[in-house]
Amino acid sequence: MNSISFSNLDLLSINILVNLYEKKSVTKVSIKLNISAPKVSRCLKHTREVLGNELFIRKKHGLIPNEFADKVYPVAKKILVCCSELQKINCGVTNDDLCHFEISAPDIISFPFPKLLLSMIHSEKENISFNISQWGRSSIDDVISGKTDFGICSSDSDDVVGSSDKNLISIPLAKLDSLYLICDHNHPLLKKNINLNSIANYPYVDCNIGSIVQSRSQFQEYCKQNTMQLDVEVEVCGAYSLFDCLRERNAVTLLPFSSIYNVINSMPDFHACRLSKVEVEHFYTNLSIPTLYLVYNRNNQKPNLPWLVDAIKSLVSSTLN
Repeated sequence: MNSISFSNLDLLSINILVNLYEKKSVTKVSIKLNISAPKVSRCLKHTREVLGNELFIRKKHGLIPNEFADKVYPVAKKILVCCSELQKINCGVTNDDLCHFEISAPDIISFPFPKLLLSMIHSEKENISFNISQWGRSSIDDVISGKTDFGICSSDSDDVVGSSDKNLISIPLAKLDSLYLICDHNHPLLKKNINLNSIANYPYVDCNIGSIVQSRSQFQEYCKQNTMQLDVEVEVCGAYSLFDCLRERNAVTLLPFSSIYNVINSMPDFHACRLSKVEVEHFYTNLSIPTLYLVYNRNNQKPNLPWLVDAIKSLVSSTLN
């Protein structure tokens, strides 16, 4: 085997290698690291050239690590951990000084969060560390139990707290009163008049992102109320799965989050467009407009909590507008 020139292997490429190993998808890594999918592919190509190995085998459901990648991954992971520790030393912060927060949010919203929140923390010299995980079926229970400090979720009911637990505090962040069509950039629907009726004519991916209650989507309910046939191909609860399904099945979906544009900008093979005001008003004639909430346990006494509440409110406001 040829000797490896590690001076040619940058930290971004190592970071991408680790995340590709863990997530097995260029799309997922692109969203998590807030960089374009083509750049992820270029870095992977560079890493393959430096290491002299393909590292991954492309399969239908993603990139599968080979035996060489299995050996490289734990070493690369250690490099990232060491870099993180060096960063803490450089900032003059020790683990004992940091106040850690666990945050659960819809991935379609939290896409730009880590970079923006870190910037706010550093600029205001707050001793805070955090981890953002995807909002899922058990997330509200994790907030109630204290396992998760903050949850960002949506509900079409005003009684979002009372229906869950009396110890929860909920802060309305934004009305989700718009609808966005997402599909492949070559989808035949884009050549037609886009409205609720025409959308229902195509295979549909039901994406219940961030809902506090996992139930039938509002578009399914709308079609039922208007006696419209809807072919629901699959139901998913995260953006990663959504994009894979839209790509494989040539399907469409509707989301209420304007932050979809932040994701689509790094994924040129997809298209997003906002439905007209008339269509949206018709859609919500007999349906409740959902609201995005920040929820946390009133018994949480962490000292940096009030600052982080304001920071999250600011981030959500800037992300959705």
